[in-house]
Amino acid sequence: MSLYGAMFSGVSALNAESQALGTIADNIANVNTVGYKDTSARFSTLVTQQSTVNSYAPGGVQMNRHSNIEGQGLLQGSSSATDLAVSGKGMFVVNGVANPGSTDPFLFTRAGSFTPDQNGDLRNTAGFYLQGWATDSAGVPSATNTAVLTSLETVNVSGVSGSATATSSVDIGLNLPATDAVGASHTTNVQIFDSLGVAHDLSLTWTKSAINQWNIAATPPNGAAFVTLSDSAGAAYSSQGQLQFTAQPADTNTVIIGGTTYEFDSNASVSGTNTAVTIGADLATTIANLITAVGDARVTASGTNRVQIAQSAAGAALTINAAGTTNITQATTGAFTIPALTASTPAVTFSGIGVPTTFNVASATVAGYATGAVNSTIAIDLGTVSLSDGITQFSGNYNVTFINQNGVKFGTFSGVSISEEGLVVALFDNGETLPIYKIPVVTFANMNGLTARTGNVYVGSDSSGAPVLRNAKTGGAGGIIAGSLENSTVDIGTEFTNMIIAQRAYSASARVITTADEMLDELVRIKR
Repeated sequence: MSLYGAMFSGVSALNAESQALGTIADNIANVNTVGYKDTSARFSTLVTQQSTVNSYAPGGVQMNRHSNIEGQGLLQGSSSATDLAVSGKGMFVVNGVANPGSTDPFLFTRAGSFTPDQNGDLRNTAGFYLQGWATDSAGVPSATNTAVLTSLETVNVSGVSGSATATSSVDIGLNLPATDAVGASHTTNVQIFDSLGVAHDLSLTWTKSAINQWNIAATPPNGAAFVTLSDSAGAAYSSQGQLQFTAQPADTNTVIIGGTTYEFDSNASVSGTNTAVTIGADLATTIANLITAVGDARVTASGTNRVQIAQSAAGAALTINAAGTTNITQATTGAFTIPALTASTPAVTFSGIGVPTTFNVASATVAGYATGAVNSTIAIDLGTVSLSDGITQFSGNYNVTFINQNGVKFGTFSGVSISEEGLVVALFDNGETLPIYKIPVVTFANMNGLTARTGNVYVGSDSSGAPVLRNAKTGGAGGIIAGSLENSTVDIGTEFTNMIIAQRAYSASARVITTADEMLDELVRIKR
């Protein structure tokens, strides 16, 4: 009977409109929820099979929920660098625990109000932890397979220790006066940092040895035992064609001859091979012929390319007499030079127009740091041959135009910055930076097919398709905007309008039921 059908149709309408009102209520309740996606009611018909073309059997209506998950909310700036928003498609990957196990599911959200907890783990206001790939110092993810969710870990911004960078290169620009007399000298002080971040002053002394030629000598910084200059081939440089003989502190029991280290034995003698430096046919024989033992020291040949140096006691003063020269006396903790072994090699030769034509110094090695830092090998860039982009020899005064070095003092962690590509970079108060994580963006074939869970998070479903981890701003994934939050997509005006419509529809459906009831009552009164 159509009257009963009409009544049942009205009941289905009441149910559908009440559910529609429920979506409106949720939307309005979450108008200020970060990253919330509005839900709307979509109605579809319920059709009853018609028995004949001359009759009508009412069916009704059903409500279908439609979630606008892929809708973009307005981005609003915030004062926190760890507040994040996705601009475009995709979601953040989160987990309910800081150290996910095999039974802890990965979830997905656009709610990016992340702040460090007591352990430094980034967690949003719903209690979910942000997941990312740990990276190396170049910002490359360390995981071997970044396509799987298990390659992710909770992003932590407090487990970063201080940072220091040893000086590995120095660029120098200066002018050496062309009018200086032969023998004139100037000193350039360069600040360098060891591997522990301690600053040292390295002194470089320039001496004019001939017209258009300058030599260089390096003085060990305070807190370092010695410094050695080398040419581009790695051979020890000597401004006077001298063989550098450097003795380290007595407790290390070592000396360096021509760049090769020799170690004292228990009898306070030293022997070893040297193939890096050859003077004549036999280094040891040459040294033995040129040096006469004086006092407590002697230098003798000990086989091919072998040399033996002996002292009566470790730590005693070592006095060496080079043939034709006066005695040179130095304690074993210092350095001294054996003169006149090879031809003189200038450090820099200039052309007649004041630009360099050759460089014979390319690096400095500083060793024996009192701080315990490792030895430093520092590339020295004096400019380009035939150009005036570094060291020059023009008329005028000695003038340093620039000294650039890449070492950095020790710095403590001061915060993080996050790029649009999702790279999390630790910041230090010494100006250093260090990539530590990369935050992925997860996408789905059908974002609107995700299933909502409490806490403004979602899980995958058959309708959504499988999650795909992507680098931000690649493969259709959106970019990550730091210092911003995504507002709810709810529009209050639209929701109030929908509420009025739902209310009127509910009232009208209720009127259908009361009208059908009155008609049934009238039918019953016919018999009376």
